[in-house]
Amino acid sequence: MKKKYVKPEIRSRAIRHGDIEAGSRFAQKRSVPRYPFAARAVIIEPLTRAEQSTRTSDISLNGCYLESVDQFPPSTIVRLRIEQGEQIVETWGRVAHVQEGLGTGIAFFECPAEERLAIQGWIADVIAFLDKSRR
Repeated sequence: MKKKYVKPEIRSRAIRHGDIEAGSRFAQKRSVPRYPFAARAVIIEPLTRAEQSTRTSDISLNGCYLESVDQFPPSTIVRLRIEQGEQIVETWGRVAHVQEGLGTGIAFFECPAEERLAIQGWIADVIAFLDKSRR
């Protein structure tokens, strides 16, 4: 004898202000720490050749945050040039997130070894400065 089919009942409630959405508790956990870092930066969108001059406000091994009013949409692939003193890092990245009127988070694609070493050097300088200022 076959069992009678019972349609599953979907029970849900409206999402209220203050509810935690799936994954949001991990949103601020990064795989690598960010460090304050001010440097000149230029973003180039390769298809339209649109170019923007801006400044970084922080950096990590995986990306940086750029202060900019004019922004590219999320997921846009960009060419990024960061200049700090005599050192210049050029790499590809993706617009990870945009804060309207404030800035843009850029996730680096795999950097060439030379660029990665430059970024590690900048981070080491920031860490040394922060350690020195805490004393």
